[in-house]
Amino acid sequence: MADGSVSAADARNIVWIASYPKSGNTWVRFLACNLLFGPQSSAAALNVMAPDIHEWGSHRLADHSGLVKTHFCYSTTLPLLERTAAAIYVVRQPADVLLSNFHYAQRATGGATASRVAFDRYVEVFRQHGGDPHWIERGMGSWEANVRGWLDASRAMRVLTIRYEDLQQNPQRIGTLLAALFGLQRSSQQIEEAVSKASFANLRAVEDADIRDRRVGIFYKPYLQGAIDAGRRFMRSGMVGEAQRWLTPEQQRGLAEVFGPTMRQLGYAA
Repeated sequence: MADGSVSAADARNIVWIASYPKSGNTWVRFLACNLLFGPQSSAAALNVMAPDIHEWGSHRLADHSGLVKTHFCYSTTLPLLERTAAAIYVVRQPADVLLSNFHYAQRATGGATASRVAFDRYVEVFRQHGGDPHWIERGMGSWEANVRGWLDASRAMRVLTIRYEDLQQNPQRIGTLLAALFGLQRSSQQIEEAVSKASFANLRAVEDADIRDRRVGIFYKPYLQGAIDAGRRFMRSGMVGEAQRWLTPEQQRGLAEVFGPTMRQLGYAA
C-alpha cells in the first residue's frame, strides 16, 4: 500500500476504517486520505477514495481496493470479509458517543432544538439498549458489541485501534501510526500537513463549502436542508468530555454500570 493503494490482484485488498457511529470515523478518514492521496477538499472526493459501505453497498465495491468505511460489527458475516487485509478501529468514550449521536439524530430527523426532556429520554433508551436502537437495527450493534467485535478481530488480522481522545491530544502521533500501517514514507512535515488539513476547524470549513456548493456527501444532503438552515452541523463540537456537562450524576452512574468493564479495558475511567 506504499503507493497509496492496495493491489487489485491481491485477494486481501480492503482496509476498513471502522467505528461505532459518531466516534471519529470521518476525522480518521480525512487524515488517512490526506496521507495517502494529498489534502482532500470535499466529502464527495473523500467518498470515492474511502467509500462508505452503508451508502455504496458491497456490490459496488467489487472492483474497489483500499480504504472502506464501516459502522458494521465485525463478524463472520461482515461484507467483503474474504478480501479484508486490515482494519483501523476508532473508539470514543461512550458518554461522548451518546451525546454526539443524540445531536446527530436531532439533525437527521429535523427535530426541534434539543431539549432536556428529549435528551433524558435518549439517555435512558441508549442505556437500556447499550446504544442507539436505530444502529442496532442496521447491524451496527450496541456500543460494546461493536467495540469488542473489532478488538477481537485482531486475532485474525492487524487492527490499529485509535482512541478519539488520543487523536485529539496528539494527532501527529496518530498520523505517524497510520503512515506506518500503510507502508508510507512521510516526513514529519508531511504528516503535520495531513493532520492540519484534517483538523476540526478545517473539516468545518469543508462542511461549509460542501453546503454552500450543495456537494452531496457526508456533510450535505438535500433532505437535511431544513436542519442545515437551522444551523445544525455534522461537525458540531468535537470536544472531549462534553457529555459530563449534560449528564446528571445518576445518568453517569447508569452508563458506568452498562459500559464500565469495556471502558476500563480501553483505558477510560468508569
